[in-house]
Amino acid sequence: MYICKVIGKVISTLKNEQLTGSSLVLVRVVSLGPDGKPALGNELYAAADPIGCGEGNYVLVTRGSNARLACKQTQSPVDMAVVGILDNGIPGQF
Repeated sequence: MYICKVIGKVISTLKNEQLTGSSLVLVRVVSLGPDGKPALGNELYAAADPIGCGEGNYVLVTRGSNARLACKQTQSPVDMAVVGILDNGIPGQF
């Protein structure tokens, strides 16, 4: 699992029917920088969002087969999914 920051929503005119009910969000992984403070990574990921997080939220995401289970669709084409919204736990951010 990864701690990420939601930086936006993905707008899609067409998507796989098994993703109906889940929005897609853009996330960046949060890691500790050299000074010990949280820093956002450079890579962007698209994650399925079955729980309804918002832009600016810090979230817990999972990858692989666990992401498919989080979307309640074992056959859905998902590799990353949001499984929780963090209220606390990142130093200097809350």
